[in-house]
Amino acid sequence: MTKAERSVFEIELSLDDNLFAAFENFQKIWISYPNNELPNQTICFEEILARSRKSERVKSVKFSIKRKAVLSTAFLVVFCLGFYFIGNTQSEYTNHRIAPKGQRLTFILPDSSTVTLNAGSEVKYSSDFGEQRSIWLKGEAFFKVTKNINSPFVVQTNDFDVKVLGTEFNVNSTTINQTVSLAKGKVNVLLKESKDEINLVPNEELVWNSKTNLVIKRNFDVNKVSAWKDNILLLDDEKFQDVLPKINQFYGVNFIIKDSAIANQRIKGAFKSQTIDEFITSLEFISDVSIRKTILNNIEITKYHEN
Repeated sequence: MTKAERSVFEIELSLDDNLFAAFENFQKIWISYPNNELPNQTICFEEILARSRKSERVKSVKFSIKRKAVLSTAFLVVFCLGFYFIGNTQSEYTNHRIAPKGQRLTFILPDSSTVTLNAGSEVKYSSDFGEQRSIWLKGEAFFKVTKNINSPFVVQTNDFDVKVLGTEFNVNSTTINQTVSLAKGKVNVLLKESKDEINLVPNEELVWNSKTNLVIKRNFDVNKVSAWKDNILLLDDEKFQDVLPKINQFYGVNFIIKDSAIANQRIKGAFKSQTIDEFITSLEFISDVSIRKTILNNIEITKYHEN
């Protein structure tokens, strides 16, 4: 029997219950005989295939066997591919680390590289990370990578890959303007959609807009970008409406502006290791606003009015 005939036969088995039952019976009989006591006459695949072609059920099927074969093959391919990718996804990433809301998390990878995750961010990496240094990131993280010229260190996000040998850099994929900010060493950024590759040197930052696909390379202040990893919330003369996501991520809360006049008000300050209550007190003092917690765990910001 040729490979093509065998493939057709296997598809017919999947479509004809009676044929499959008959095949199973023949298979059981074959297996039940010891190797040295096989009967002189056995049923081969060709004979079973010939019998199947005489089956009345096959003749009465509305769809042609070719169409069934195509549909069955398509189903099997989709099923197998889905199983393959699901299995690979589960086996590829055996370690999963998540920074809790309102907290930063620092840990050491098997290759001695250090990762600091911003609040709500997560990474996944395999158990053989020392051999293949690839790590998946969702959110924001600062990496201090141990140099190994024989094994590049790759940070993967949904939209780009960052490839390095040994360096310190920050990756932020939480906002529309996603950034790769290099403090030391050298990195190569591969944008997955456009396939563009961009190299960065120290104090250079790549900004990629996920909506417009616009790419900008610029200089940046390392201390400002990485302040969060030292538990510092830095608000650098920004509008209230623009800094709320940063504040909410840093403290794991939900600030809401209740007065439209505040939205465009600018705020500047560095808040180091402050609790949420200490931050609220500082914010009220420097911004002339009133802040109160609600029963729904929201924190409302309104314009300050003297009684």
